[in-house]
Amino acid sequence: MVDVMMIRPEKEIGMGCCGGICSDPDGLIHMEDEFSHHDEDRRRLQVIYQTTNEQFGDEVDINFLDPRNLLAVFVYFTRHVKKRNITLVKALKYTVFHIKYNAVFIDGELVNSQADYEERLKTKLER
Repeated sequence: MVDVMMIRPEKEIGMGCCGGICSDPDGLIHMEDEFSHHDEDRRRLQVIYQTTNEQFGDEVDINFLDPRNLLAVFVYFTRHVKKRNITLVKALKYTVFHIKYNAVFIDGELVNSQADYEERLKTKLER
């Protein structure tokens, strides 16, 4: 089984300059579209996620995480350090520098593009 982790951009409901106080219909600042700038990123990851599920099903385990969920990120990298897919130094580097919106990892390794993702996934599944 191949282990994939995707770091998603997400609407942060109730968050903003005032913690959501102004987001009610009578507020001075309407925050309905506060995080709409992430819509395209969410759609792009959604397509990758759905395509992977449709093509490979149970052969791929996908963790779709919020970048603030550092506990789940830590568990993911710890698992792959133990399996010797990546080194501890590389896991720390990824955690500090690469846990950001749209980051995708396959068995602990950072994927640089969609073409790279598809190629690595097929290679891992052929083993």
